[in-house]
Order: sequence, then C-alpha cells, then structure tokens
Amino acid sequence: MKDLEKVWLFKYMTPQEISWMLPRWQPRELSEGTEIVKEGTTGDEMFIIETGRVEIYLMRGDVVLLMTELQESSYFGEISLLTSKPRSVTAKAKTNTRLLVLRKKDLTDIMTENPKVAAKFLRAMVEDLCNSIIATNRNIENYFLINQAIVDNKSFRDLYILAHKAPSSSG
Repeated sequence: MKDLEKVWLFKYMTPQEISWMLPRWQPRELSEGTEIVKEGTTGDEMFIIETGRVEIYLMRGDVVLLMTELQESSYFGEISLLTSKPRSVTAKAKTNTRLLVLRKKDLTDIMTENPKVAAKFLRAMVEDLCNSIIATNRNIENYFLINQAIVDNKSFRDLYILAHKAPSSSG
C-alpha cells in the first residue's frame, strides 16, 4: 500500500516504523460479494482495506442493517484482534478488494520485538475506539431525546396507540 500514512493506526509511527511493521501484515485478495467475517463467529485477525470497499452490517432475521461502508485506508476487526469476543458485525467485500491482514500472533510478535512501535500502534487504536464510544454516546443521547419527544407529544402518542390497537371483534 503506497499511502500507509493515511491509515489511522499508523498515525504516530515514522515511515521507517511503518516499513518495519508492514511485513507482518499479509495481503488477501477478495472478489466482490465475499464474506470476510461473520457476526457471532470468533476470529483472531484484523484488516486494513488496501483497495476496494467493504460493507459492515448486522442481520436481524431477514433484515440487513447496514452500519457503514468502509473504503481504502479504513480498518476493521480490531476487537477480535485484541479480545476473544465473537465478531460483533458481518463484513462483506462490496467490490473486488485487497486487504492487509494482521493476526493476533503477529501482534504478539510485534509487541515482543518492538514495544515502541506496538505502543504507537495500540495508542492509535485505543484513541480511535474512544472516538467510537464518544460517537455512540452522542447517538444514544439523540435517540433518547427523539424517543422522549415522541412520548411527550400527545399526537404522536395517540398515533402510536391507534396503530397498535387490537382489531375490534365487531368488525
């Protein structure tokens, strides 16, 4: 990848440190429509999108909830890299895609061989995860305020009751 400096995870690294770390990432070519990870499964790797686009979504019954579409220089899978938790989303290649893949074992090797580079990498990752938590908190607050406005508004409340009223037996 020619512009690794654009990848958030490398924001604190020098070009030399990025060059040192790059061989630990394995390339993976995917065709459009290929499922990369599946919600609920376990994994031990994370991904940087070198080229292409990836859809991140949840399945709820027959409903697809598209969470986001990631493009070049974006990354995903960091939770499985850092923990043993199951995948929280499904990721699928929206186009022909080339990924760079880092496995948990390779991260452990990086931490052992070059703790300074590992610290910079993990600092950027934690910073980005914190930004995600802040954005999620804002979204939850907005949803709460919208819900509260609906509950407090008599017209909305009456409409909800009418829409959910059981059909009468008289026809």
